[in-house]
Amino acid sequence: MRDKDKSSTSPPAAELSVEQKLLTDSRFRLMVQQIRDYAVFMLDPKGYILSWNEGAQRIKGYSASEIIGKHFSIFYSPEEVKAGKPARELEMSKSAGSLELEGWRLRKDGSRFWAGITITPLYEADGSLIGFNKITRDFTERRQLEDALQKSRNMFERLFETSPDAIVVVDGSGAIRKVNQQAEALFGYMREELIGQRVERLVPERFLRSHRQYRKSYFQDPRPRKMGIGLELYGQSKEGREIPVDIMLTPIETSEGTWAYAVIRDITRQKQSDAKIRELNTALKSQIEQLEASNHELEAFSYSVSHDLRAPLRHVIGFVDLLNNRNPEGLDDKSLHYLQVITEAAKKMGNLIDDLLSFSRMGRAEMMKSRLDFGQLVRDIVRDLAEEAKGREIEWVIGTLPEVMGDAAMLRQVAYNLLANAVKFTRDRSRARIEVGALQEEQETRFFVRDNGVGFDAAYLSKLFGLFQRLHRNEEFEGTGVGLAIVQRIIARHGGRVWAEGTVGGGATFWFSLPQNGVR
Repeated sequence: MRDKDKSSTSPPAAELSVEQKLLTDSRFRLMVQQIRDYAVFMLDPKGYILSWNEGAQRIKGYSASEIIGKHFSIFYSPEEVKAGKPARELEMSKSAGSLELEGWRLRKDGSRFWAGITITPLYEADGSLIGFNKITRDFTERRQLEDALQKSRNMFERLFETSPDAIVVVDGSGAIRKVNQQAEALFGYMREELIGQRVERLVPERFLRSHRQYRKSYFQDPRPRKMGIGLELYGQSKEGREIPVDIMLTPIETSEGTWAYAVIRDITRQKQSDAKIRELNTALKSQIEQLEASNHELEAFSYSVSHDLRAPLRHVIGFVDLLNNRNPEGLDDKSLHYLQVITEAAKKMGNLIDDLLSFSRMGRAEMMKSRLDFGQLVRDIVRDLAEEAKGREIEWVIGTLPEVMGDAAMLRQVAYNLLANAVKFTRDRSRARIEVGALQEEQETRFFVRDNGVGFDAAYLSKLFGLFQRLHRNEEFEGTGVGLAIVQRIIARHGGRVWAEGTVGGGATFWFSLPQNGVR
């Protein structure tokens, strides 16, 4: 027997003989000492610790020399001690014969662990209490797992109840086991009216037979899938109203077998929107067809008028030439001037007819797309224009121009019209500068033709690409007002766009874009 200090935490010396009574079997004592997963220790009748095993040291952090002789209330919080919890648990174990409980306990370092505890009172043969056997296990990891699972359940329950879609859980026999708030709102039932009922209560009568068959086949091969792919599905409310729905099924395994988790979405508004879209598409298609018919008629009319005007125009020019050649000495100067005006006007009208025919053809001609070296195309046009601009000083700045996909003849017309305009509208400059370049964007390539010519008033920008629209008088710069309209039509047919920038006297920049892959 060890000598002990007579401190307030030690049991009376006379009661230490209880330890001998409890631990007389050395083999039992050795076994208890070697158990590492359990804290096994003994208390005297007043709760003072008499023995301490290796498992107790591992779980609670105290060595045997530190803890033997201390009151077991050291493992409780001060609030629990003040409330009498340690003593109450001992009394409860005596009343029950053995007490099993769980709760938070303290380690030596002050940290808490979740303990699974068994308290067993020990008695002499005469029935007198000699102490308590206490076994404690550290269930902290299990408690954390249970807390995590409970949080998951709570989160699932919140998501289940607050889902914007109706949710109905059905067991393998077709009985409804669980519904959420949205299911109550969608179908008009209280959940108490649905739990335990057949799911067919929510199915219109005309679909009952097929639904039973579908339910049976689903549970034969349960997997996540959309219900009735390609079919229109309907639910039925308590009032008998049919509701168009989409349903997603997911199997869930339970202790009672496989259940189906059905997420049901009300698509009434979607159906209404789809119907409205179909109505608008039909109307739009009709308008497009009417517009295309009008365009075809207008193009046919333009072509016919332009073609039919050629013959009388040739007659006018021909008869003027006959008059000039027949007797030029018999005509006075005024008459000769009149004939010259007629000739020039006829030629101008001829040019206008040619441009109008070209414009009409650009709307009707079949496009033959291919890869095109736009840089070479521009250089060829510059060579042609240089012949027409002999005697002028023009600085050509041609940047790196990429290959494009498009109709070669049409894109040549675009480049020619823009470059010819640049040459024309820089005519008054002693040194003209014309720049051609390109910018690569993610979805498109942007081309520009920039000059230092007379420019234009930005207030009239909207008129630039209109048919027969001109911002300069014919006496200043000749033209028909069709060239830029042709440019816009060709680029539009290629899926691109046109725009321009300029100021009066400050030159102009004309832009057009082409999709990267040749289509948009």
